[in-house]
Amino acid sequence: MTEFTLDKLPRKILSRIDLQTAFMISSCVVAAERLQVFRKLKGKRLSATAIGRMIGVRGWRAEAFLAALTAVGLLKKTGKLYSNTALTNKFFIRERSIFWTTRFSEACRREYRAFSVLEEMLTTGQSYASILGIDSGDYIEAMKKDQQWAHDFTYMLYYDHLPHAKALAKSLDLSGYHSVLDVGGGSGVMSMALVRRYKYIKACVLDIEPVTIVAKKIISKARLTRRISTTVGDMTKHIPAGYDVVMFCDAELGGVKTLKMVYDSLPEGGLVVFVDDFSSDDWTIPLYRLMWQLRSNSFWLKNRRQMVAMLRESGFKAVRSRRIYKDTWLLTGRKGLARRPRASRK
Repeated sequence: MTEFTLDKLPRKILSRIDLQTAFMISSCVVAAERLQVFRKLKGKRLSATAIGRMIGVRGWRAEAFLAALTAVGLLKKTGKLYSNTALTNKFFIRERSIFWTTRFSEACRREYRAFSVLEEMLTTGQSYASILGIDSGDYIEAMKKDQQWAHDFTYMLYYDHLPHAKALAKSLDLSGYHSVLDVGGGSGVMSMALVRRYKYIKACVLDIEPVTIVAKKIISKARLTRRISTTVGDMTKHIPAGYDVVMFCDAELGGVKTLKMVYDSLPEGGLVVFVDDFSSDDWTIPLYRLMWQLRSNSFWLKNRRQMVAMLRESGFKAVRSRRIYKDTWLLTGRKGLARRPRASRK
């Protein structure tokens, strides 16, 4: 999925955007996504009244909202009829799943609420949820309580991580390894990419139960149930043994304690793998991860250099890191210096 950055907007619009305007445009786009304006307009040309009825917005508010989306190049108005622009069809229809439209836009709305009280968070040390008197919206707890939420969230990440999975399979050399434990593996998209490239490898996705229910369906649809299994577990408490590769992809790490559990679970020559948007050594990218620290009211992000140091501190040797996709890094470390015996490719 290509990121919808501001430079994708028409130049004459981009030149007029300042910080305040950017926030307002972003808010309008998120509202449009939550109301599914773009999806409901797919292949259609409708009046403001007709669109308003579909999205539940009445009177002048529908006209004003559609005019704002037209002003930034996301809708086109011909006479009294509105339609999607080519820009919108590309970034909001073809390149985003419905699960991204619903779940990611919901997350954006939560971010906006948090940053509306940023000064209070900084000066009082309280979380935004405490200041606003609302639930913090922890996504893991949400998935445990609501299977539909778990379904949509897992599918959102499945589609979002497809390019990362392709980059991982192309970049990670698993010659000589036999089995992968995909910790916090979600939909199993990373494991699927690896077992498709390495026909002799089997994988197991470790995650909370609501997620594994969804993962089983995705893996079954891909016809990979004989090579990818799932198991329910908590990576902060236990890392199952019996695998010669332990992989973390976009999974929050519990620190050196978790790494040492991984080290103990691996056989001699075993491999630990991390795929994530680690911050650069100078802390400048990725911006969204750095901003999340303020929203979450805690500073847990590790940059690439710190992650390399943590792997070495935990006992791993031959630690390597390389950028494989946009801001995404691949980090690997081995238990001991010897590689695993080369597996048969039959």
